[in-house]
Amino acid sequence: MNALIAALLLMQAAPQPEEKKGFIDVVFCIDRSGSMQQVIDTAKEKVWGIVSEIAKSKPTPVLRIGLIGYGSADREFRFFGLTDDLDNVYKNLMTFRTDMGGDEWVGAVVKKAVDEMEWSKSKDALKIIFVVGNETAAQGREDVLYTKTVPEAIKKDIMVNAVYCGSPNADEQRTWMEVAKLADGAYTKIDLSGGAITIPTPMDKDLVDLNAKLNGTYVPYGKHGAEGQKNQVEQDSNSNSNGGTSNGAQRAQAKAWSGYNCRSWDLVDASKEKDFKLEDVKAEDLPKDMQSMTMDERRAHLAKKGAERDAVNKQINETGQKRQKFIDDEIKAKGLSQANAFDEAVRATIRSQAAKRGYSFEEKK
Repeated sequence: MNALIAALLLMQAAPQPEEKKGFIDVVFCIDRSGSMQQVIDTAKEKVWGIVSEIAKSKPTPVLRIGLIGYGSADREFRFFGLTDDLDNVYKNLMTFRTDMGGDEWVGAVVKKAVDEMEWSKSKDALKIIFVVGNETAAQGREDVLYTKTVPEAIKKDIMVNAVYCGSPNADEQRTWMEVAKLADGAYTKIDLSGGAITIPTPMDKDLVDLNAKLNGTYVPYGKHGAEGQKNQVEQDSNSNSNGGTSNGAQRAQAKAWSGYNCRSWDLVDASKEKDFKLEDVKAEDLPKDMQSMTMDERRAHLAKKGAERDAVNKQINETGQKRQKFIDDEIKAKGLSQANAFDEAVRATIRSQAAKRGYSFEEKK
């Protein structure tokens, strides 16, 4: 065995201290009635930035996201359960559009989220719902009004945050404020446009290029390998289509986080799992170039890919820091405000509520 293979095997075999994990479950309940298209588009454009914000928290959380589209009373919902497969989350978000009738039963969608999502069983988990919509929240039958369903959420340690996207109507706003108050949540009013602020930076293209390089470190295997790799590339494309290279850059930063995990189809991520044994993977489930390798060569190959990924992730993180500084400086220089933006409302709320559960965040410089 040559020195390189021996070194890579030693690197892979070295015991790593087990990091304490946190658990954050976030469910977005988004109104899909006709006036909400710009808010939905903003969510598609900014979700990777939200993920990157959560990535800054310590301890490093296992992040799961669920989605529910509502807007047709309690007759129809678009329900996607909580998952840590962030590519599938984005794939599901891509299906959201304004295709529901206009009966925005806030209480009914909260009940559905509380009762039907498979929430984390960890006693320390942060469990939060964001209900996003306009018009009054006081719609629906008496048995599913928010005054009855939202208090049931906090009984299960689930906070409900209200994001109101309507006009400055005092009566409507009062109902949304009450939604938040009843479940220890936060109330935010944002522009119906979504309020997105996008600052192109010189680092965006570099990050998109690094993302393509990062994809080359993935080793698809098993029955989900080809599908998982295809979905990863498709969500790269969707990200670039929704927000251009700026959104592609945010996705690259999110993918460089340890919480972006493709263990169901990627051997590098799978090999980091506690009970994983490479010996148990059948030769026919491996990529063709690995099938003829000896077991030691397979281990060395995975270690090499893992080292390449670490190196690319380091480049992404360093470039991402420069990008963020550029954006912060531009926002300050131009006197821009993110106060009425969807993504800023979500980020600020998660920071505040996570801090109460013992999470800490990198401070903005």
